[in-house]
Amino acid sequence: MEALGWSCVLGILCLPAEVLLHTWTVSQEPSSTSIKTINSSAEISCSTSLSDPVSLSLQRNFHSRTDVSFLYFQKGTIKKMTITEELQNRIHVSERKQLDGGVGVSFKIDMMQLQDTDLYFCTWSHVDKEPVTLATNGTIIIVREEDLQELCGFGNHILNLVLIVFSATAFTVIVLLFTGAMVLRHRRFKKGFTAGRAAEPPGPPRPPRPQHTCPQHQPYLVTSLGFRGIL
Repeated sequence: MEALGWSCVLGILCLPAEVLLHTWTVSQEPSSTSIKTINSSAEISCSTSLSDPVSLSLQRNFHSRTDVSFLYFQKGTIKKMTITEELQNRIHVSERKQLDGGVGVSFKIDMMQLQDTDLYFCTWSHVDKEPVTLATNGTIIIVREEDLQELCGFGNHILNLVLIVFSATAFTVIVLLFTGAMVLRHRRFKKGFTAGRAAEPPGPPRPPRPQHTCPQHQPYLVTSLGFRGIL
Protein backbone atom coordinates (compact mmCIF):
# COMPACT_ATOMS: atom_id res chain seq x y z
CA MET A 1 0.00 0.00 0.00
CA GLU A 2 2.88 2.32 0.82
CA ALA A 3 4.59 1.49 -2.50
CA LEU A 4 1.37 2.37 -4.38
CA GLY A 5 1.25 5.75 -2.65
CA TRP A 6 4.82 6.59 -3.61
CA SER A 7 4.06 5.57 -7.20
CA CYS A 8 1.16 8.02 -7.36
CA VAL A 9 3.32 10.82 -5.97
CA LEU A 10 6.04 10.15 -8.54
CA GLY A 11 3.44 10.04 -11.29
CA ILE A 12 2.06 13.43 -10.28
CA LEU A 13 5.57 14.91 -10.11
CA CYS A 14 6.52 13.56 -13.51
CA LEU A 15 3.34 14.78 -15.21
CA PRO A 16 4.32 18.47 -15.41
CA ALA A 17 7.77 17.49 -16.70
CA GLU A 18 6.21 15.53 -19.55
CA VAL A 19 3.94 18.45 -20.43
CA LEU A 20 6.86 20.86 -20.44
CA LEU A 21 8.85 18.56 -22.69
CA HIS A 22 6.04 18.66 -25.23
CA THR A 23 5.35 22.40 -24.95
CA TRP A 24 6.51 24.43 -27.96
CA THR A 25 6.02 28.00 -29.12
CA VAL A 26 5.75 29.87 -32.38
CA SER A 27 6.34 33.55 -33.23
CA GLN A 28 6.16 35.93 -36.17
CA GLU A 29 7.73 39.28 -37.06
CA PRO A 30 6.59 41.92 -37.57
CA SER A 31 3.83 41.28 -35.08
CA SER A 32 1.78 44.39 -35.91
CA THR A 33 0.56 46.29 -38.94
CA SER A 34 3.10 47.00 -41.67
CA ILE A 35 2.43 49.75 -44.24
CA LYS A 36 4.10 49.44 -47.63
CA THR A 37 4.01 51.27 -50.94
CA ILE A 38 3.50 49.87 -54.41
CA ASN A 39 6.56 48.06 -55.82
CA SER A 40 8.20 47.90 -52.37
CA SER A 41 9.17 44.71 -50.50
CA ALA A 42 7.74 43.14 -47.36
CA GLU A 43 9.41 40.54 -45.18
CA ILE A 44 7.72 38.11 -42.79
CA SER A 45 9.75 35.97 -40.40
CA CYS A 46 8.30 32.84 -38.80
CA SER A 47 10.01 30.80 -36.09
CA THR A 48 9.30 27.91 -33.75
CA SER A 49 11.02 26.43 -30.76
CA LEU A 50 10.74 22.96 -32.33
CA SER A 51 13.91 21.50 -33.76
CA ASP A 52 12.09 19.05 -36.02
CA PRO A 53 8.80 20.54 -37.33
CA VAL A 54 6.95 18.71 -40.08
CA SER A 55 5.69 21.65 -42.12
CA LEU A 56 5.14 25.39 -42.26
CA SER A 57 2.38 27.15 -44.12
CA LEU A 58 2.24 30.90 -44.81
CA GLN A 59 -1.41 31.84 -45.27
CA ARG A 60 -3.53 34.93 -45.90
CA ASN A 61 -7.00 35.27 -44.47
CA PHE A 62 -8.92 38.47 -45.28
CA HIS A 63 -11.36 37.33 -47.93
CA SER A 64 -10.66 33.60 -47.78
CA ARG A 65 -7.96 31.44 -46.26
CA THR A 66 -5.44 30.56 -48.95
CA ASP A 67 -1.89 29.22 -48.83
CA VAL A 68 0.85 31.56 -49.99
CA SER A 69 3.63 29.03 -49.48
CA PHE A 70 3.90 25.54 -48.03
CA LEU A 71 7.18 24.10 -46.74
CA TYR A 72 7.94 20.50 -45.85
CA PHE A 73 10.79 19.85 -43.37
CA GLN A 74 13.01 16.88 -42.74
CA LYS A 75 15.32 17.01 -39.72
CA GLY A 76 14.82 20.76 -39.45
CA THR A 77 15.71 21.48 -43.09
CA ILE A 78 13.43 22.50 -45.95
CA LYS A 79 13.06 19.58 -48.34
CA LYS A 80 10.05 20.64 -50.40
CA MET A 81 8.43 23.98 -51.12
CA THR A 82 5.35 25.11 -53.03
CA ILE A 83 4.37 28.73 -53.80
CA THR A 84 1.05 30.06 -55.02
CA GLU A 85 0.97 30.99 -58.68
CA GLU A 86 0.26 34.72 -58.19
CA LEU A 87 3.43 35.08 -56.11
CA GLN A 88 5.53 32.57 -58.00
CA ASN A 89 8.18 35.04 -59.15
CA ARG A 90 7.82 37.58 -56.34
CA ILE A 91 8.45 35.59 -53.15
CA HIS A 92 11.78 34.36 -51.80
CA VAL A 93 12.14 31.87 -48.95
CA SER A 94 15.25 31.49 -46.79
CA GLU A 95 16.07 29.60 -43.61
CA ARG A 96 17.21 31.35 -40.44
CA LYS A 97 19.35 30.06 -37.61
CA GLN A 98 17.70 30.09 -34.19
CA LEU A 99 19.75 30.51 -31.01
CA ASP A 100 17.35 28.31 -29.04
CA GLY A 101 17.78 25.36 -31.40
CA GLY A 102 14.47 25.92 -33.15
CA VAL A 103 13.72 26.59 -36.80
CA GLY A 104 13.18 29.94 -38.53
CA VAL A 105 12.09 30.91 -42.02
CA SER A 106 11.87 34.30 -43.76
CA PHE A 107 9.45 35.13 -46.57
CA LYS A 108 10.30 38.17 -48.69
CA ILE A 109 7.62 39.41 -51.07
CA ASP A 110 8.82 41.79 -53.79
CA MET A 111 6.91 44.22 -56.01
CA MET A 112 4.01 44.60 -53.60
CA GLN A 113 0.67 45.55 -55.19
CA LEU A 114 -2.63 46.83 -53.83
CA GLN A 115 -4.16 43.35 -54.00
CA ASP A 116 -1.41 42.06 -51.71
CA THR A 117 -3.02 43.84 -48.76
CA ASP A 118 -4.02 41.07 -46.37
CA LEU A 119 -3.49 39.32 -43.02
CA TYR A 120 -0.52 36.95 -43.27
CA PHE A 121 0.11 34.31 -40.60
CA CYS A 122 2.24 31.22 -40.12
CA THR A 123 1.00 27.75 -39.18
CA TRP A 124 3.50 25.17 -37.94
CA SER A 125 2.74 21.47 -37.68
CA HIS A 126 4.38 18.80 -35.58
CA VAL A 127 3.75 15.12 -35.02
CA ASP A 128 3.75 13.84 -31.46
CA LYS A 129 1.73 10.64 -31.45
CA GLU A 130 -0.71 12.65 -33.55
CA PRO A 131 -0.45 15.77 -35.76
CA VAL A 132 -0.49 19.08 -33.86
CA THR A 133 -0.69 22.53 -35.43
CA LEU A 134 -0.03 25.96 -33.93
CA ALA A 135 -0.57 29.30 -35.69
CA THR A 136 0.77 32.79 -35.03
CA ASN A 137 -1.36 35.91 -34.59
CA GLY A 138 -0.27 37.19 -37.96
CA THR A 139 0.85 40.44 -39.59
CA ILE A 140 -1.42 42.89 -41.39
CA ILE A 141 0.29 44.26 -44.49
CA ILE A 142 -1.32 47.34 -46.06
CA VAL A 143 -0.14 48.44 -49.49
CA ARG A 144 -0.70 52.11 -50.39
CA GLU A 145 -0.16 54.07 -53.57
CA GLU A 146 1.83 56.71 -51.68
CA ASP A 147 3.65 56.74 -48.40
CA LEU A 148 1.30 58.39 -45.90
CA GLN A 149 4.13 59.86 -43.85
CA GLU A 150 5.82 61.40 -46.91
CA LEU A 151 2.45 62.71 -48.09
CA CYS A 152 1.83 64.34 -44.69
CA GLY A 153 5.33 65.75 -44.68
CA PHE A 154 4.87 67.19 -48.16
CA GLY A 155 1.52 68.65 -47.12
CA ASN A 156 3.07 70.26 -44.05
CA HIS A 157 5.84 71.72 -46.22
CA ILE A 158 3.29 73.26 -48.61
CA LEU A 159 1.27 74.59 -45.67
CA ASN A 160 4.34 76.21 -44.12
CA LEU A 161 5.25 77.78 -47.47
CA VAL A 162 1.73 79.18 -47.88
CA LEU A 163 1.82 80.63 -44.36
CA ILE A 164 5.18 82.29 -45.04
CA VAL A 165 3.96 83.83 -48.30
CA PHE A 166 0.73 84.98 -46.66
CA SER A 167 2.61 86.58 -43.76
CA ALA A 168 4.99 88.40 -46.09
CA THR A 169 2.09 89.64 -48.24
CA ALA A 170 0.13 90.83 -45.19
CA PHE A 171 3.19 92.68 -43.84
CA THR A 172 3.75 94.39 -47.22
CA VAL A 173 0.10 95.47 -47.42
CA ILE A 174 0.21 96.90 -43.89
CA VAL A 175 3.38 98.88 -44.67
CA LEU A 176 1.86 100.27 -47.89
CA LEU A 177 -1.36 101.29 -46.11
CA PHE A 178 0.57 103.02 -43.34
CA THR A 179 2.75 104.88 -45.86
CA GLY A 180 -0.29 105.97 -47.90
CA ALA A 181 -2.06 107.24 -44.78
CA MET A 182 0.99 109.30 -43.78
CA VAL A 183 1.30 110.84 -47.29
CA LEU A 184 -2.42 111.70 -47.38
CA ARG A 185 -2.22 113.31 -43.94
CA HIS A 186 0.79 115.37 -44.99
CA ARG A 187 -1.02 116.65 -48.11
CA ARG A 188 -4.11 117.64 -46.13
CA PHE A 189 -1.99 119.51 -43.57
CA LYS A 190 -0.08 121.31 -46.32
CA LYS A 191 -3.29 122.30 -48.12
CA GLY A 192 -4.90 123.86 -45.00
CA PHE A 193 -1.77 125.63 -43.84
CA THR A 194 -1.67 129.56 -44.23
CA ALA A 195 1.69 131.24 -44.09
CA GLY A 196 1.92 134.16 -41.61
CA ARG A 197 3.36 137.65 -42.43
CA ALA A 198 7.01 138.06 -41.99
CA ALA A 199 7.96 140.22 -39.04
CA GLU A 200 9.39 143.69 -39.98
CA PRO A 201 12.88 144.34 -38.79
CA PRO A 202 13.00 146.84 -35.91
CA GLY A 203 13.79 150.50 -36.88
CA PRO A 204 16.51 152.70 -35.42
CA PRO A 205 15.97 153.72 -31.83
CA ARG A 206 14.28 157.08 -31.31
CA PRO A 207 16.28 159.90 -29.67
CA PRO A 208 15.24 160.68 -26.15
CA ARG A 209 12.88 163.62 -25.72
CA PRO A 210 14.43 166.76 -24.24
CA GLN A 211 13.34 167.52 -20.76
CA HIS A 212 12.19 171.17 -20.15
CA THR A 213 12.93 172.66 -16.79
CA CYS A 214 10.90 175.58 -15.49
CA PRO A 215 12.79 178.54 -14.08
CA GLN A 216 12.63 179.05 -10.43
CA HIS A 217 10.03 181.58 -9.31
CA GLN A 218 11.66 184.83 -8.15
CA PRO A 219 9.61 187.74 -6.91
CA TYR A 220 12.05 190.24 -8.26
CA LEU A 221 13.71 190.29 -11.66
CA VAL A 222 16.59 192.69 -12.40
CA THR A 223 17.05 193.54 -15.99
CA SER A 224 20.01 194.94 -17.66
CA LEU A 225 18.28 198.33 -17.86
CA GLY A 226 18.18 198.66 -14.17
CA PHE A 227 14.42 198.36 -13.79
CA ARG A 228 12.96 196.47 -10.93
CA GLY A 229 9.68 194.88 -11.22
CA ILE A 230 7.48 192.68 -9.38
CA LEU A 231 6.35 189.45 -10.94
